[in-house]
Amino acid sequence: RTLSGAVTTPRRWYFVCRHEHEAPLLDELTQLGALDAAVVVSGLCVADVSGCEGGLDPTWALNVLPDGVVVPGDTLRALAAAVADQLAGPLDAADGPWALVVVVPGVFRGNPTPPMARRAGLLQSELLAVLKKIRGRALRRRVDVSPTAGAPLPPYDALAQLVLLEPGRVLVSWARVHRPPTGACWPNAYPAGHAPLPDDPAAPASSYRKLEEAFALLGRWPVAGERAMDLGASPGGWTRVLRRYGAHVVAVDRSPLAPALMADVGVDFVAGDAFATDAPGELDWLVSDIVAFPERIVGLLGELRRFDARFCVVQMKFRGDVDWAAIAAGHAAAHGQGYDVRCKHLFNDKNEVTFVARRRDQEVR
Repeated sequence: RTLSGAVTTPRRWYFVCRHEHEAPLLDELTQLGALDAAVVVSGLCVADVSGCEGGLDPTWALNVLPDGVVVPGDTLRALAAAVADQLAGPLDAADGPWALVVVVPGVFRGNPTPPMARRAGLLQSELLAVLKKIRGRALRRRVDVSPTAGAPLPPYDALAQLVLLEPGRVLVSWARVHRPPTGACWPNAYPAGHAPLPDDPAAPASSYRKLEEAFALLGRWPVAGERAMDLGASPGGWTRVLRRYGAHVVAVDRSPLAPALMADVGVDFVAGDAFATDAPGELDWLVSDIVAFPERIVGLLGELRRFDARFCVVQMKFRGDVDWAAIAAGHAAAHGQGYDVRCKHLFNDKNEVTFVARRRDQEVR
């Protein structure tokens, strides 16, 4: 109900998070004014956002399925018809490119071969066959958004997302997307919000996956010839990623990097305190995976102009509960330095969050 006593219609939005991290997402949704926040399945939560202002982009949400509706069907044909009924109106109202993503609950857990995957593929084929008959013109505007590691998604104005919750029940969401100032679209067309990551068995640390996720969150990857600075670089997981894209890296840490990186002519190693090291001239990228208290990371975000990098990726780690005040302070600090900033708990993050920032004079691609 509103303050006037009028009855409001619930708006059920679904949010994807890293499995086993539902609690902070539910807490955050409540802080943002959502009601009845609850877990649907591991990695997927729902809340009534009718009392919230604007679009929601929670730190703990990898993706969002706005205004989701669950439809039943005894057969694949019946499910496809029910989904087509839900999408018919939005497709008629849309006039630009749109994308379709179909997932199953196992994807929320990062399972590469989840149960019901084959049925989901059959549902998608059946749905496209139905739409070809009843919305052929709209179907021609559909773009293939099969993601490729290390590359941006093709442009799309709207996103249809389906989650096959059970063999006879599917969650349907249609949303116009927007692009935050930092870059990539929201909602995004990565299945369950999980960007595909290149595998690197020779990486000196598994943390390289976090940096690859951060690039996808920005919708921007390093290119050959760019200059980067890696704070808290040892043993070199993030430095190796930057070098793989062709960037020249200044790596700062008290401990040396892996031998191959120490011998790399494209890496300048600086032994010392990452917080006290100045930028070596103009930078395209500043990345930091320093293990430090949140207040020190807030201080680093408040000094981004000292480095003046075009793009930044900075991790904030917690010892215990999530420090919501530090996250808010980090946002404010980076914004005050002339950066648009976004903060996410990435799929490969543990008890930490990742800030991505774009200097405001950088054009969004």
